[in-house]
Amino acid sequence: MDRLPLNYEQLYAKWHRMAPEIRSGHKFFPRSATAEIWESKLHLMHNIIQSHPDADECDRCGQCCRDFPFACRPIEFFYLLPYLASRTEERQRQFFYRQLGRLRGDGRNYCPFHEAAGCSIYPVRPLLCRRSIFGDHICNKRSRQFASFGEWCNFESVVKQLTITNLVYYYDDGPKGSVELNWPLTWSNRQGIVSLTVAPFEIWLLLLLGEQNICRKIMTLENFQPILGFLQGGGLAYTGLSHEGILT
Repeated sequence: MDRLPLNYEQLYAKWHRMAPEIRSGHKFFPRSATAEIWESKLHLMHNIIQSHPDADECDRCGQCCRDFPFACRPIEFFYLLPYLASRTEERQRQFFYRQLGRLRGDGRNYCPFHEAAGCSIYPVRPLLCRRSIFGDHICNKRSRQFASFGEWCNFESVVKQLTITNLVYYYDDGPKGSVELNWPLTWSNRQGIVSLTVAPFEIWLLLLLGEQNICRKIMTLENFQPILGFLQGGGLAYTGLSHEGILT
């Protein structure tokens, strides 16, 4: 399987009807948090991006785009949607018909925004893709003499990046404390209600278009191994490359 088994024509038709509303500023936030919280986090993310312009150390070679499966948070999904909706209709159609749902041999997903010319959403790419935000691009970790990836993760500027991005991903929910922004699903497993915190673009898109049943079928495909993050009962339950046992 080199592509997710989706009806891309039908998905594009639903997106085509929704795109004008997205361009006009309408938001389709899930009810896991108030619209005010979602809006404030979008505003914060935009301010962070504007106040930390891209460093020259990234030459946009696309190596990290090819090496790492694409996944993002829901707030990053909503941040890039207006950019996607502002493209010409033909380019949007080609995105659905040619770019979406492509899979690697190991079942991980390709980034649907990485094209021959490079990143097609570079100005609004997710925070994870912005490792050059403080001048320490993820590519450069290979040239440093760190003993392990964990040691690199504790590098001062990387910790600073994570601290700032967590301000975008999490919000204060009063008695519950700090909660990660998430998208509740309409199904549950033995541990209770499941909410998504990290997923490929295709998963978020299916949820946006109201295709929860198709989303569940896709997430449980044996040959699809996306990066997923879950919340269960208010706490982080799982993050990884395999979802085995989560949606049973």
